[in-house]
Amino acid sequence: MLLQILKKKLDESTFCPLCRASMYFIEAEEFEQELNFHECSHCKHQLFQDDKHNCHCESCKNKRKKLLKETLLQEQRKIKQKKDIVEHSLDQLNFLHKLFLLSLLDGHVQEGHVYNEFIRWEEIKYRPITPNYFFQSHLMKQLVRDNVLVPKDFSDDPHTYYINVRLDGYSEPSLYSVTQQLRHWFYENLSLGIPFRTTEEVKSTLYIVLYQEIVQFMQHYCRTWGIQIAGNNAFQTFCYRLLESLALGQIYYLVQTALEYLHQQKILQVRNENFINTNLLKKTLQQYRERSTTEKWETPTLPRPQNIPFSKMSDILLFRFLGYDENIFFQPIWRSWKKIEPRLNFYSVKRCMYCGSNDLNVEYDAENYVTLSCRKCKHQDHYFM
Repeated sequence: MLLQILKKKLDESTFCPLCRASMYFIEAEEFEQELNFHECSHCKHQLFQDDKHNCHCESCKNKRKKLLKETLLQEQRKIKQKKDIVEHSLDQLNFLHKLFLLSLLDGHVQEGHVYNEFIRWEEIKYRPITPNYFFQSHLMKQLVRDNVLVPKDFSDDPHTYYINVRLDGYSEPSLYSVTQQLRHWFYENLSLGIPFRTTEEVKSTLYIVLYQEIVQFMQHYCRTWGIQIAGNNAFQTFCYRLLESLALGQIYYLVQTALEYLHQQKILQVRNENFINTNLLKKTLQQYRERSTTEKWETPTLPRPQNIPFSKMSDILLFRFLGYDENIFFQPIWRSWKKIEPRLNFYSVKRCMYCGSNDLNVEYDAENYVTLSCRKCKHQDHYFM
């Protein structure tokens, strides 16, 4: 830094932040521009009025050297960690994680539109990707933990991720390729592969999503009163038992009735500490259910409120993949599942008769006639449904 010192005066009211000595106030010129700053009378530390200049005292130079060394070590550590990250094949992910990934990407990646190759979680985390925020945050943490989503190296935003999967044997596929493969699995009526291993995996995910719909409903209802509520393991188990015999709309009615009763009695707390509101709701629902079973009440059905956002995950699973309609909310799950289970079973257990592979293309030659073509050995099997 080439300076022309014009005036240098001891300022006894200003002290050096490093050694506490008095500082000089210096008026100078740099490239014919006026420059005023303080300089320590002891250690030569300098304080500038802007961020364009750096101090070159020994303490500041050592501090910058240390910071540079730490940055280099951090970069080397990140590179080493990246080499140690396990890369999963997309088809090895479980059904729920595939469904969540498609829910994340389907609206983001569109052919003919500009999109970012990275997932910026902070920008989308409050969108209705899944039925409720806590559930999608939980799934996001699982994918990050399993290194399916990996933070972008040296990014200013720590919540920017790339998808770390293999697709058809290739590393680092484009976001578009991953999204298209997921669309083939979920949107093409099982004709371009299946995203599940067993029908139980699909059924388990169906119960999870419907339970999260219940949680979303009760959170939406309590929000109008300024009351917090959430699910927990005990409440989830109880809801699963309800889903075995009641339609989702009937559970909505029970939850609404129980919450209104608890609110009228002023029992609900503003904060759901230790799941107090959740446990109160569960206990009340248990009492309602036991009494309705004993006295043989017919539980009314409540339509899904239109002002509750319908999540992308629910839309993909219920309507696009399983092919249900609005009746899914008005009839017990066992009845809805009974219609779809045989077909899912057929595709989950079928293998190529020649090489045993389950990597099959499906062609519908007629209403009840199916051809399975093996992608590996090209063998074809024909079935009459």
